Parts: sequence; structure tokens; C-alpha cells
Amino acid sequence: MKREFERNVRIAIAPICNMNCIYCVGDNRKIGNRRVAAMEDIRNTPLSCGCISTAQLLEMLKIFYKVGFNGISLTGGEPMINDEWDYIIDSAADIGFTRREITTNGLLLGKYCIAHKGLPKLTTIKVSFDTADKDSFNTITGGNNFDTVVNSVRIASKYIENIRANRVMLKDKMDDLGDYLEFCSENGFASANLMELYAYPDENWSVEERNFFISQYVPYQKTYEALVELGVIDESRHRYGHSVQLHNGFKVLATDSTYTIRDAECKSCKVFCQQGKFTVRIATDGTITMCPNFNGNLYSINGIECLENGTLEKKLQPMFESLAYTPEENAFQDFLDRHHIEV
Repeated sequence: MKREFERNVRIAIAPICNMNCIYCVGDNRKIGNRRVAAMEDIRNTPLSCGCISTAQLLEMLKIFYKVGFNGISLTGGEPMINDEWDYIIDSAADIGFTRREITTNGLLLGKYCIAHKGLPKLTTIKVSFDTADKDSFNTITGGNNFDTVVNSVRIASKYIENIRANRVMLKDKMDDLGDYLEFCSENGFASANLMELYAYPDENWSVEERNFFISQYVPYQKTYEALVELGVIDESRHRYGHSVQLHNGFKVLATDSTYTIRDAECKSCKVFCQQGKFTVRIATDGTITMCPNFNGNLYSINGIECLENGTLEKKLQPMFESLAYTPEENAFQDFLDRHHIEV
């Protein structure tokens, strides 16, 4: 029986953002207060080359689905800046994708719900929400955004049950975890995703970035110990992380890079990143990659070229098989040793 891949294809559908978060590195090119090609839009071409059309993206998604992928997540930049994001979600449902998610900063979410009196065929909304402290949130996001985001979540929760708060775990912010999770549970979030701090130690990794990672990285075990103090009634491990049920019924997901997928290509990679083979990403220029290919020197596929010459399915098949069938292994210490990191 053919195995289904358990993670979503991550699709950047907007190359800019309407926030200016301090942790969002992108490629550090700015337009006013907007970062270009931020975070997950891993393009191989400059923005002057333009973006793929929605029609081209949907043709690509039909082939992704045919190969075996059954979930998508819209990212960016801020995906809701793209005024066709809802059409992409509904079209993905028509193609057959069973998981249809969007990762958003939440600024435009409430306005959309009010204007449309509902939401498209989403199964999950993930909101970047690192702290429940208003002043800290506004500092992190570079504007007076806290009330707008929280109100957006409250409004959206009337139309969808599964809204998840995304938080990067940092040592300096461990003390407020209980207050944070309580705030989330009382303000429209159904769950929280506590994510590890990730490092990409390529040739451009600075001393400041290295020191920040070493000083702030929180392993899953420390996160779990903090959750136990809050009252855990159930914990289970799944591929890529853990699921924890708190005593009040609130669900917490937590990433864990101790065990990762590493195929032969991974083991010979000069970067040997922390995440290993995590998912497949589509950039706004149609670049398809499995890796944090910020410098354009790792393997990638020109999605539009392959779509036009009929080779996309053939190129995607090895990616799917690597993700779906390669077993996890404990490679975290190897990652630390290769890059001379002590945490």
C-alpha cells in the first residue's frame, strides 16, 4: 500500500509581509518596513522576475496530489496579502487535499471573516503568536498589532474550531509559558504549537546568530518538563514531534529535532541542517525545494519549467518517497558536532 506523507506542502503565496518581526530574517532586503522574500519564500530568482500565477500553482498542486501529497499550508510572507488565497484553499479542496492550512500573522484574518461572513474550506489556521504580553508582542512584530491579532482570532473562532498558536520556545521566555497557554485557551485558540528554535549554519551563519542559538535553544525535554508542572494528562510521540494534553483539555503540540529524516543526500550535505528532510516547499517563483536553500546552492526544482516540459511528476516522486519512507534517526548530536555547537 502506498504511504501518505504526513506533512503539508508549504506554499509561499506572497513575497512580502505587513509586519516587521524581529526574528524574521528572510534575506534582509527591505521595502519600507516590509521584508522581501521573508522566511519561507525560498526563491531562486529575484523579485524582479515576478511570481507564478494562481493557475500555474494549481496545476502544480494537481501533480503533487497525484504523487501522494495530501496536505497544503499557505505561507509567505503574509499569505493573506494575496487576494486569491481563499480561492487557492477552495481549489485545493476540490483537487482532493484533506489538510488545508494557512499560517498567518492574523492582521487581516478578522477583516476577512467580517467581509465574507465566514472562511474558505480551511481545516486549520495557524497564527504566529509568540507571547501573550501586549508590549512584548508589539515589540516583536514592529507595530501596535496585539489587539488586532487577538480580536481576529476571536472572530475567526466563530467559523472554524482548529486555530493554533505558533510560538518559538526561547530560554528567556520560559517563565511565562503557563500564562501564555491560559491566555490562548481563553481567546479562541484550540491548541498551541511550541516550536524549537532552528539554526541554519551555512556559510552566512553569523557569530551573533550562533550565540543566540546557543543561549536560547530549548530542547523538547525541557519544554515537556515545564508542561508537566502545568499538569499533563497525556503525552504521545508522533513523526516530527509530540502531542501533549493538559489537565484543562488544552492541546499542545511540540516539535522535536532529536529525531529527523536523513537520506543519503542529507548525510553528504555541507549544511547538514537541524531539521533534516522536513517537508517540500514551493516559493513564489515556482522553485521547489526540500531544504532551507536560502543561498540557492542546494538541490531544487524549477517547478514551472518542469510543469511545462512534463517532468514535474518524475521530479517530485523521489522527494515524496524520501519523506514518506525514510525512517527517522537520532542525528541531533551529529548536527551539533558537525557545527561545533554546545547547548
